[in-house]
Amino acid sequence: MSFVERNGKNAGLTPEQELNLWENYNSHARARIVEAYQPLVFHIFGRLGLNLGEEAVDLISEGNVGLIQAVDNYDYRRGVPFKSYAYLRVKGAMIDYLRSQKIAVKGGELREFDFFSALAAEGKDKYSIDRLEFVFAHLPALSPRESQIINGLYVEGLSQRELATRLKCTPANISILHGRAVKRLKKFVAEERKRGMAAGIAWF
Repeated sequence: MSFVERNGKNAGLTPEQELNLWENYNSHARARIVEAYQPLVFHIFGRLGLNLGEEAVDLISEGNVGLIQAVDNYDYRRGVPFKSYAYLRVKGAMIDYLRSQKIAVKGGELREFDFFSALAAEGKDKYSIDRLEFVFAHLPALSPRESQIINGLYVEGLSQRELATRLKCTPANISILHGRAVKRLKKFVAEERKRGMAAGIAWF
């Protein structure tokens, strides 16, 4: 699947425009990509559903740092949609900040998220894209419904409620299937680590 097929239109760029920026990457392209994905930071902030005062500014700032790190570490030639990588990095940065400040987050926002967050964690970790690519490559091994849920949550950035409406089921069903899908993906990772087949990938 090509870059254009993997990456849907975001708030500011068509897939073709974005690909051109990655292929001709420089300081201008970097700034343009960050600008185009800025709405993602506010989207994730809104999804957290927190009533914060001045700390809201700090939380958004942490999200922006996560976005910039995502841009700096992304390799468009791999099989991972940038929006998915950025989503995980931004949300992970925000949740890390909330935890450091001992601010409670809704359980649903943390449930199973740590697995995906760990895959994309640490800007200095050059293997984060490798790990995500490996996991995304195994999505076809999930059931069609499980794959739809992972794509909906981590590629499209939908909430469980929105996904439940689309799939004509309850949020509770989404939560159960999400947990099942993540459990299967974790099993794939564990098997690859045990067999040593994921050569060259540093696993967490």
